[in-house]
Amino acid sequence: MPAEVRRQTTEDRGQRAEAGSFCRLSSVVCPLFALCLLPFAFCILSSPSFAEKFHDTPPGGPGGLRIAVQPIADLEEAIVVEATEYKTYVADIDRASGTVALKGLSPGRYDLVLKFKDKVCEGLTLEPPDGVQPIPRASREGVEEVTWMSEDYFNEKHLIRSAGNPGMVKLVVEQIRDKKTFDPGGTELKGIMIRRFDLCELRRTREIWQVRMNRHLFREERKMGGPGTKLDFYHVPALGGARVGDGVATLPAFDAAKLKAPRPAEASYREKEGAAPKPKPKPKPRK
Repeated sequence: MPAEVRRQTTEDRGQRAEAGSFCRLSSVVCPLFALCLLPFAFCILSSPSFAEKFHDTPPGGPGGLRIAVQPIADLEEAIVVEATEYKTYVADIDRASGTVALKGLSPGRYDLVLKFKDKVCEGLTLEPPDGVQPIPRASREGVEEVTWMSEDYFNEKHLIRSAGNPGMVKLVVEQIRDKKTFDPGGTELKGIMIRRFDLCELRRTREIWQVRMNRHLFREERKMGGPGTKLDFYHVPALGGARVGDGVATLPAFDAAKLKAPRPAEASYREKEGAAPKPKPKPKPRK
């Protein structure tokens, strides 16, 4: 792992969510007891087991995945995503053999996300079960508004890719926080940006869109201005829909150096400096 990359050390809920949880704690127990608990709470939040809390443990099935990847030296993380239930698993990276592998999978279809130092290559399945249909402009705007306004901890967002129909949309979203940030101990993370890469599912309920699922595929803290500050995104169909049975499925070798132009974001949002967060969309009253 490059020195400039600092991996996740807390469950990503935002500084305000963390502060709020401790306020609720101290309102229930006596102040002295709350003070005694704080050091232990910070230790728990910074535990490595919480760092990958949103990743699942392989169920111990008979199947697995294997793929040769280049340049393996630049590969930072490999995530396997179950395409139906959105379970996510961290694959093993063997730099000596130049391969990515994961065992213990149940039979099914799986997608792969490869996070390199300066790019993300993904084969995520976004097509809903009832098929892809044109999305009206008003619905599209509603999807984007909910995406921008949810989780205002992040001040910059990019909708990388989407697919769906008038009732359901799946999104691939990059979320960034590059404004002042503190760690759980109150120390400012100077010159550090936080990035999270999400797979989301939104469904239309009456007059508004609601987030029904949000899987955090990876999160990182990275030095601003250094390598990897900006990521290029590539949709690689060959990395998606891999069939896994009772053995290890071997995917065709993948060389990221052979990719052509990166995929531009479908839409982007940046919070204005000093602006108060916009209120979240509310359903219109029924007539």
